[in-house]
Amino acid sequence: MAAEGPITSGAYILHHLTYLQLDLKTWKIVENSQNFWVLNIDSVFFSVVLGLLFVFLFWPVARRASSGVPKGWQNFVEVCTEFVDGQVKDAFHQKSKFVAPMALLIFFWVLFMNIMDLLPVDSLPTAAEAMGIGHLRILPSSDPNVTLSMSLTVFLLCFWYSFYCKGFKLVAKEALFHPFGKWLMPVNFVLKVVEELSKPLSLGLRLFGNMYAGEVIFILLAALTLRYSAPAHIAPITATAFFVFAALALVTVGLVAYGKGAWLRAWLPLLILPAVIAAGSIFGFLPAIGGGAYFQILFATGWGIFHWLIIGLQAYIFMVLTVAYLSMAAEHH
Repeated sequence: MAAEGPITSGAYILHHLTYLQLDLKTWKIVENSQNFWVLNIDSVFFSVVLGLLFVFLFWPVARRASSGVPKGWQNFVEVCTEFVDGQVKDAFHQKSKFVAPMALLIFFWVLFMNIMDLLPVDSLPTAAEAMGIGHLRILPSSDPNVTLSMSLTVFLLCFWYSFYCKGFKLVAKEALFHPFGKWLMPVNFVLKVVEELSKPLSLGLRLFGNMYAGEVIFILLAALTLRYSAPAHIAPITATAFFVFAALALVTVGLVAYGKGAWLRAWLPLLILPAVIAAGSIFGFLPAIGGGAYFQILFATGWGIFHWLIIGLQAYIFMVLTVAYLSMAAEHH
């Protein structure tokens, strides 16, 4: 984060919650704009890249799939495919060729988006800062525009699938005559509209709320490291220092995990290295941003371990609810 003078916690948090935006009317980069014709470039970029990553990882395996015993990555892909297919069979009772592949795409696309939250808060923004990009948010699923767009797509898909399976006459009959009969058609229609609109809202806001909360917690943990890293300007050399000390923090975490409880092998690195790096950063013997990177990863490791549960659970819930909504759209009431 480039800044003139010391960085306050408030400015640091605001910086990390600011999107890289493009005004589609003026074609200029803007900041914290609330206008309609504004594109969050970082959210769109990472969403597309992570979607292409899914295709790059799964499509070659699908093309080379054989009837023999799978090995390596093909074995993992087949296990994931069977898991998703089992969930679809439990929730979707009609015959359809596109529901299971769509559920697989949704699960891993949302999962890949959520995993971005586990990267150190300052890693990619620091690299972007070194290239002249002022703001960068790397977690697409904490952007309500992304989550609500995905849920709106699911809503439109369910709407189309309902007409496809039941026809216009039956859909209109369910909307107007259910549940109170033909004499209360206006009430029935209002209840149907509320029921249908609640689906995309709950689907999108649930994912956004959970991932935004996790992102804020990571930023708050990173803000605790400000006293170790408050550079007046981030140049490529300081960005390099950030990643060097981030790697050193990962080595420390690895040593503790490898020690398996042995005091000398596990806890000694956690006692000595933080003390040395903190002293060196505070008194100027080591780069300040290096100390911030080191402690940022240490503080976030514990929360990151717990956050894995949230990451996988939210992807799973989004997938299951999508399949359930499609099943409800096809069922006759």
